[in-house]
Amino acid sequence: MSEEIVIPEEIRERLKRPLGSLVRGCPENTSEVVRSVVSDRVGRLVAVGDAVTKTLLSMGLRPDVCIVDGKIERRPVEKVVIEGAVELSCENRPGTISGQAYRTVVEALGMDGPVIVRVDGEEDLLGLVVMAEAPLGTLMLYGQPREGVVIVHVDGEVRKLARGLIEASSQR
Repeated sequence: MSEEIVIPEEIRERLKRPLGSLVRGCPENTSEVVRSVVSDRVGRLVAVGDAVTKTLLSMGLRPDVCIVDGKIERRPVEKVVIEGAVELSCENRPGTISGQAYRTVVEALGMDGPVIVRVDGEEDLLGLVVMAEAPLGTLMLYGQPREGVVIVHVDGEVRKLARGLIEASSQR
């Protein structure tokens, strides 16, 4: 993979629509559905974003991997802490997927959890890497700003979609 993939505007527009099941509402209103889905999962649990990670932790649910940038809607927030977690770090500019970030997410997905990936920059697009590279059966959650939480079950179709979007971006 190239050292940095710049995600074009038309693909970023596509990514503004949920890539999985959107559970609408604030964390208090979505927690029952999220708890049910997470407790029924077979595979690993990955959280992308500080808000989703903090919400899961407040519910007593610990992700195997969380990818955070220390911000919620571009505003700094208190650092995510998980006792006993391995911490990895990478840089990732907004609107891109850096080679370093891609490799770091893949490394985290291959480790026994919990793992916190701390991103210097922006973590938003790294959910695509999770969808493209996580083991089948992984459950990924990410926030849909001002709408709710998106639940993605990583299967062959999701993997194909994510890899296609990454590949289309890297060929520009």
